[in-house]
Amino acid sequence: MIAAGDTHASAQTAAEIMTLAEAAKYLRLSKSTLYQRKDIPRHRIPGSRKVRFLRDELLAWLKSGDMLPVSRVSEVLTLPLDRPVGTVYHRNPRYR
Repeated sequence: MIAAGDTHASAQTAAEIMTLAEAAKYLRLSKSTLYQRKDIPRHRIPGSRKVRFLRDELLAWLKSGDMLPVSRVSEVLTLPLDRPVGTVYHRNPRYR
């Protein structure tokens, strides 16, 4: 016999696993952003291309503050027009 508390616990566990659309709605991000951002915790279903997210992991990721894209570069870019006057810009670094 299954107690009423057990069915509630299993329903709560099932609700913690979210699809891509549910996770996008939860995080208020687009689905394409969730695909592109590799720093967001995800789990791929073996043998398919489907991705699932755990609500607890997403909440921990939000609280950790690691929400900046990994590809951001903190260095200052030097544009060709910002180079000293005596140097010539060439696309190939060998000739710079």
